Amino acid sequence: MASLTNYLKSTILSKVVMAVTGVLLVLYIIVHTAGNLLIYLGSDTINTYSQFLHSLGPLLWVIRIILFLALVFHIITSVYLKLHNLNAKPDKYAVKNYMKAKLTSRTMIWTGIMIFSFVVYHIMHFTMHITNPEHVKPETYSLPHSVNEVLIQRTDVFSMVVAGFQNPFISIVYIIGVVIVGFHLNHAIQSMFQTLGFNQKHYFSTIEKSSTILSIIIVLCLISIPITILLGLVGGRL
Repeated sequence: MASLTNYLKSTILSKVVMAVTGVLLVLYIIVHTAGNLLIYLGSDTINTYSQFLHSLGPLLWVIRIILFLALVFHIITSVYLKLHNLNAKPDKYAVKNYMKAKLTSRTMIWTGIMIFSFVVYHIMHFTMHITNPEHVKPETYSLPHSVNEVLIQRTDVFSMVVAGFQNPFISIVYIIGVVIVGFHLNHAIQSMFQTLGFNQKHYFSTIEKSSTILSIIIVLCLISIPITILLGLVGGRL
């Protein structure tokens, strides 16, 4: 019993929580990126995709709650581990450790805080429609393969995204936010594999390179959307 208590009080459990929640969040980012890229297939495609997500009803909220809890636990454990490491390191090793650590690992907690702020803004903008509600417009469409034409209204996600990113300030905020996400993601994926035990020398260099490549691909895919909209390649000119 005492050994179990000591285990729960150790940093091992916190690192496992960090890794598991990290896996969930990374998978979400990949799926979210793929969904956003549907904007290049036209308004009907991305609007239909959005409608499908909302048709999940309670299941969508279950997914949202799981992701929210994963984010909260990820932040809490990251702060705990950061404070634990600071208290555990003697002052005489501070300079040495700082020089050996990568910039991504040294700034994880700060990029994490910035990402949290960015996510809150993103939800308020495109999900809850609190900021810039004037961008939200309904779209009327008819059900395919229906005998009698049935008209249904759904949110015109395509127009909402285009209207949002046609604002240079909003686009710049998103581009900066996504770059920070990629910066954080690069080291996070490596740490996740290390925590899960995939840290052998003969293949860990491949994991490092793969995490960098994946982070760059995600960043390029996501920032391409506001850039192409600003250039008038998607949604027309300003």
